[in-house]
Amino acid sequence: MPILSLKDAQQLIVSQCSALSTETVSLPEACDRIAGQAIKAIHAVPAFARSAMDGYAVNSRDLTGGAEPVSLKITGEIAAGTTDLPRLTRKSAIAIMTGGALPPGANQVVPFERCERKGSLVLVHSPPRPGAFIRARGTDLAAKQTIVRAGAKIEPQHLPLLAESGLAQVSVVARPELAIICTGSELLDTLDTPETGQIIGGNRFLLAALLRAGGATSRDFGLVADDCDRIVALLREALDGPSQGVITTGGMGPGNYDLLPQAFATLGIRPLYTALAVRPGRSTMFGLYRGKPIFALPGPPPAVFLLFHELVLPALRTMQRQHRPLPPLVRATLATPILLKKTGILNLKGAVASLSGKHLSVRPCRKNEAANAIIHLPPNRKHLLSGEDVSLRFCNPAFL
Repeated sequence: MPILSLKDAQQLIVSQCSALSTETVSLPEACDRIAGQAIKAIHAVPAFARSAMDGYAVNSRDLTGGAEPVSLKITGEIAAGTTDLPRLTRKSAIAIMTGGALPPGANQVVPFERCERKGSLVLVHSPPRPGAFIRARGTDLAAKQTIVRAGAKIEPQHLPLLAESGLAQVSVVARPELAIICTGSELLDTLDTPETGQIIGGNRFLLAALLRAGGATSRDFGLVADDCDRIVALLREALDGPSQGVITTGGMGPGNYDLLPQAFATLGIRPLYTALAVRPGRSTMFGLYRGKPIFALPGPPPAVFLLFHELVLPALRTMQRQHRPLPPLVRATLATPILLKKTGILNLKGAVASLSGKHLSVRPCRKNEAANAIIHLPPNRKHLLSGEDVSLRFCNPAFL
């Protein structure tokens, strides 16, 4: 089987993943979900003209605009939420609070700061222009205007508009669920005490967190020793369950105990690739079982992190009907030099990117530092200098 490039593998994965169905959720459940269709306002927002300041509702015809203040009779008061609105008559003013509905006959609001109250009269100084300090009907949204486009994430700032426009529930794409299986006889649970040669298995927690950040849920099938029968049994259980796919870690090298290829064969899974021209990731597989994608990743957590973003995340975004399954590569300036141990294939490195004005710079992660980007280093370069331009992909597409 030919060794695929990373780009070809990504295109293959996206082509093999299907969009999930939609479901209806209430607004408290809608944040961070993906809109299953364009979400449009039922009503205009605001639904009525309202005051943007505490002041007096007046009509500009009663304000002469001369040097002398205009005296108007105060005939009422409107608080936010008042529904029985008095009509504004000639040469009068109605006190109005921020958010209060503009009364019939008024066409502007004069803030308290520009007025002087004397008993039942108000003297208006420096009257503003007609229409001032009013939020007109439909200023924020017209009826049937799109609030969230199909395939976009529903953000917290969308929720007030959704609510005010008359929507109590919305259509979203179902969350994908992927099963997690971590292989390796050396792996122990967090409650165990490792002896020499044993380690605590952390990939299950890493993958669960990455899936959650990618809008998906996970089903943890735990740790399994390097025993083909046990691996096959756990894979079969995961694949026959409700999850839309499976991610495994470990068991992907050329060693005697790297059993994932054998487990695939036992289950009748034909891999669509068995190696990629990328480091890390040369030893990785992708296959389908009754239409469900299976990602077999190597064991080291740094490799799992990088390959999740490059291989698994495009699948999740495709399942959730997002328009760009893979965030684009962008150019950035190296802030520090890079010396590679091996060349010949594409190298991926976890990195920290930062934006200063319009200048995007990037550097490799320091030990135990969280990455927000992945640098794509060309196969024909061993030494890259500070100040050179490199390609990177953000781990969080919202950064763009």
